[in-house]
Amino acid sequence: MRAATDTQGAEELQLVCAEIWGGNRPVDTLVELPGVRGVLYSRPCGGGRGGDVHYVSVCGSGLLSRICIADVVGHGESVAAISHEMHATLRRCMNQPDQRRVLRDLNRRLVEIGFRAMTTAVAATYYPPAGSLSISYAGHPPGWLRSSASRGWAVLPPAEPRARDGRLANMALAVDAGVSFTRRDVRIAPGDRLLLVTDGVLEAPNPGQELFGAARVAALLDRAADAPIEVLASALRGELESFTQRGLEHDDVTFVLLEFVPGPRGPAVWHAVRNRVLRRRGNSQHFDRPGT
Repeated sequence: MRAATDTQGAEELQLVCAEIWGGNRPVDTLVELPGVRGVLYSRPCGGGRGGDVHYVSVCGSGLLSRICIADVVGHGESVAAISHEMHATLRRCMNQPDQRRVLRDLNRRLVEIGFRAMTTAVAATYYPPAGSLSISYAGHPPGWLRSSASRGWAVLPPAEPRARDGRLANMALAVDAGVSFTRRDVRIAPGDRLLLVTDGVLEAPNPGQELFGAARVAALLDRAADAPIEVLASALRGELESFTQRGLEHDDVTFVLLEFVPGPRGPAVWHAVRNRVLRRRGNSQHFDRPGT
């Protein structure tokens, strides 16, 4: 994985082994995971109306990739608290193949500590040997998925919950400790793409207070469907800035744009064993900060 660039210092953004996590710091970087490459962009605003947190990591076997972004109402201590708890929960659950446990554990922890800030999140897990992507939402805007076969983008909504005796499902974090989360599973082929965003993208206003909205995101994706992933990410930033006519100061803006590429060759078991053996032989904790 490539290290992220933190233009304001390294207090919130760290690369530990194979992970990138942070919040309240500008990030614009390429990310490379097993079977995935793309762009992570996050720009905090200067006010106090929102805070975004992001996490990108690979499990101990070097095969399971996880991406999570969250939108917290508030800045400063609120974002620091959710960032800390999210990081601890995601690291603890990284080797778990089902991201529903990640959201469930994080939600219960936030309720336990009395966290009151409204927080939405999306967590996605990709397993290259099976070409399997699964995604779960906690009150978060749905992402978009592009099929390389049809060459079209489609909204990727949360899976419908099963009847659970009136239990809440897919709600924002810290609303209720008993909330359950569903999982949508998608078969992925090389060339497919995934876009995840926070509300700061959809709610970017122009001078007339019209919002950028999902329709404009979808139109851009269709127009630039075949553009290289870096070009498409740049086009999304450019259209947002052009639309607002005053930069992205309305709210925190975060998006992750990914393209799925051929994963590691050979049996998955071989890669898992090899990566774990190599990790034991090397340093168990390797810290690498941007610029080092």
